[in-house]
Amino acid sequence: MPAVTTEPKSREDQVMDAYVRVIREPLEEKYEDKWEEDNYWAAVEAFKVEVKEIGFEDPFEVLSKHRLTSFDQIHDKLKAGPPACFREGWKCSMIGTKLDTTALVAPLEHVNGPKYNGEERIVVLDFWATWCPPCVRAGPEMSELSEKYAGRVAIVGINNESIFAEREHDVAKVQTFLETNKAGFRYTIYVDTPEGHARESVYKKSEYRAIPCVVVVVDGVVLFVGEPGNEFKAVLEEALAVVAAKEE
Repeated sequence: MPAVTTEPKSREDQVMDAYVRVIREPLEEKYEDKWEEDNYWAAVEAFKVEVKEIGFEDPFEVLSKHRLTSFDQIHDKLKAGPPACFREGWKCSMIGTKLDTTALVAPLEHVNGPKYNGEERIVVLDFWATWCPPCVRAGPEMSELSEKYAGRVAIVGINNESIFAEREHDVAKVQTFLETNKAGFRYTIYVDTPEGHARESVYKKSEYRAIPCVVVVVDGVVLFVGEPGNEFKAVLEEALAVVAAKEE
């Protein structure tokens, strides 16, 4: 069998790899009262040396492209720690509250798949953006779920390109993306309003701070908020079983 060859990493990728390995990973769990001030600045000096060996005098030629603007900024971010939603034991405050998904979707612009009519007892709201690689990777799985549970679960994608920072509101651009990626995006998708109706009334209130973000609503009550991973799938399966038992 011939040997597998891989392309050598670019110098910029090498810098980012060094940043993760030398600074971020050793200190990302040392936030708040566990913070190690001396170790942080020692890591910075070691990182600077490695960056020069890679071929950059100024690390921020690369880091600034990833919204890292100074070692003080990185220091403050790591010391503060991750948002509450990424810490062990976090529970979304929206769990157990009522949510009218039909009213939520009504002002949004429908761009893909069948329109949401509110008939399903289980609704999955999928917040995403075209510029988000994990969202793009999740598209095919959302499509498969919408087909697998058609008539039982409504998978409703909500696109908002400005979910974190202001971007141009361009529905046609989203439609072009969906047409280009139609094999992976086969489910119902709406584009949020320019003012961010769904973003403000659900996503921000959930205090979850990443996308893709799924919100599972059963009989008008929020059951789960988080990433579309294993926990989401377990919650969805449980919701299907509970609804099926009630219908017997």
